[in-house]
Amino acid sequence: MKNSKKVSDIPPMNDEKLAKFWDNNEPEDFEGWKEGTMKFTRPPKKLIQLRLDPRDVRIIDRESKRSGIDRAQLVRSWVKEKISHIHNDERL
Repeated sequence: MKNSKKVSDIPPMNDEKLAKFWDNNEPEDFEGWKEGTMKFTRPPKKLIQLRLDPRDVRIIDRESKRSGIDRAQLVRSWVKEKISHIHNDERL
């Protein structure tokens, strides 16, 4: 049987060193470790289809490449921005 290590014995580290530490160690090797029960789920999303003029798609693609954001995520962020403005205007 292997001796359990204590988490309190781990020296403070920056994120890079900590990532390397956990690449070489397993949580199960430490005293008192148990698997968590927390579940992470994303809220469901609805898919919509959208027809755009080829010129508009070229503009979106150009902006997508310029900003390094996927085309769908870029359009989604623009829609969310517009919705946020509408929502804020309704509050006034």
